[in-house]
Amino acid sequence: MTHRLSYGLYLCALLCAACSSSLPEPLPARQPRSEYLPVPYPPPAAFAEVVPKAPPGDALWIDGHWAYRGGEFVWERGGWVSPPAGARFAHWRIRYSQDGTLLFADEVWYDANLKPIPSPKKLREAFTPSNELTPESQHGF
Repeated sequence: MTHRLSYGLYLCALLCAACSSSLPEPLPARQPRSEYLPVPYPPPAAFAEVVPKAPPGDALWIDGHWAYRGGEFVWERGGWVSPPAGARFAHWRIRYSQDGTLLFADEVWYDANLKPIPSPKKLREAFTPSNELTPESQHGF
């Protein structure tokens, strides 16, 4: 019985490793509490995006995400970027405050000293497969 269990765990670990992302990502950073702002509702489910071929060089992949702009969530496409040396990246986050208020922190890039910097320009942008919300001009086909 122990042999079957260890074989099953091995197979599960192998499958998990095969399904993991192999796209190069930036160094992580944490969202400071000051970046969280109240929002009236959580963001919708993410769009599926097609990852284009990586540009030459040391480009890193950033997934598409929802950003809160002007009182509503808007989709920001993912893409390949070339960040400054030593830059770190904090993914968007959502959490609840102690009083139950929903809080959202947008993505932020930081320099090596953990000071916010402008987002690097996308070298190649992801595109969205056909759906009822995306005009044909944005499909990338």
